[in-house]
Amino acid sequence: MPVNSTKILAGLWFLCSYARVAALSNSFTALPGDLWLSPPSTEPAINNPFVASGPTYNVSSNQVVRVESTTGLNSHWVGHWITTTDHLHFFLITFTNVVGGGGANGCLVYSLETGSSSSSFITDTPTTIGQDRLKIQFGNQYELQSLTDDNISAINVVANYTENNFSLNTTFQPRGSLLFNGGSGSFFWGSDFNQGWASPAYTSGVFTLNGTTHTIDSKRSTTWYDRQWGDTTPTQGWHWFPIQLDNGIRISTWIVPADKGSAIEAFATALYPNGRQEVVSVSPDMKPSNPWVSSKTNRTWFGSFEVSFLDEYNSVIKATSPNVTIRHFGEASFGAGFAFCDSFTLYSGTWKGEKVSGWGIVEQWPAT
Repeated sequence: MPVNSTKILAGLWFLCSYARVAALSNSFTALPGDLWLSPPSTEPAINNPFVASGPTYNVSSNQVVRVESTTGLNSHWVGHWITTTDHLHFFLITFTNVVGGGGANGCLVYSLETGSSSSSFITDTPTTIGQDRLKIQFGNQYELQSLTDDNISAINVVANYTENNFSLNTTFQPRGSLLFNGGSGSFFWGSDFNQGWASPAYTSGVFTLNGTTHTIDSKRSTTWYDRQWGDTTPTQGWHWFPIQLDNGIRISTWIVPADKGSAIEAFATALYPNGRQEVVSVSPDMKPSNPWVSSKTNRTWFGSFEVSFLDEYNSVIKATSPNVTIRHFGEASFGAGFAFCDSFTLYSGTWKGEKVSGWGIVEQWPAT
């Protein structure tokens, strides 16, 4: 293709992407059918050479790792960006944390069309914890289990939160390379090291909200599966920006305030569609804006952030949660002293000298 034609098409692609983000930021009346797409790779994650033989821990066995410390983290976080077969758009999260024999599970549900949202955060003792095969179950309320012996190729989540009139039965299949935070999957987390990796994944299944059952369009839906564990959690909280760009690049960005006199941790790990990974330093100054105050916990959250990457291109990506100051979505809490906010977010800016746009969340979990 001639160079001029390539530039023209690239320009048109950006204008379309920018128009999509701008339209969604201002109005929810007309959402495009391809708001987000499935992961760019069709190769099962377990087959990727970096996963099978790279300089990392064994991801299969660490899916069922035990964390005995009650102050630690043993988290399975599943974020679904859903388009239904009826062309509706939802952002759904289910999660569990099992440490020291106890645990918690919960959900966040958000409809892009209506702005309706709900959340649950429930502490309880698991009724089942798998020994070799990943399986975490809290009675009939929540169950996460691997459908394969490798504990990663296909994972099923079944949840039933009656207080939210919400239930789901979804299966996600990690594809392409995993994203290993910090490049190796080990990074400083407050006062100690934690382990963490993530994966884009294909998604299928159904969910029911307020009595209406929705079927997931797997070709127009995607999942970010985040797996993290360690003996401690930062006493000063954290901010996490899982960024999914239209061009297939995934960027996991952490900003963790100083703990016990240590330096602030601010870094990003980019996973490219071909499996290449890159670790980039990040400015701790996130430039938050659009604050709102929760009526449930009286906590102040922010609807927008500007994240500056300390790379050779001075990349900057802005997170904007559409209409968040009006709709007030994303908070889950077990009381005011233990609250966090995972807001659906649109991303736009520059990455490596190129204009980009995409979607994801902003997770705010600051210290009280």
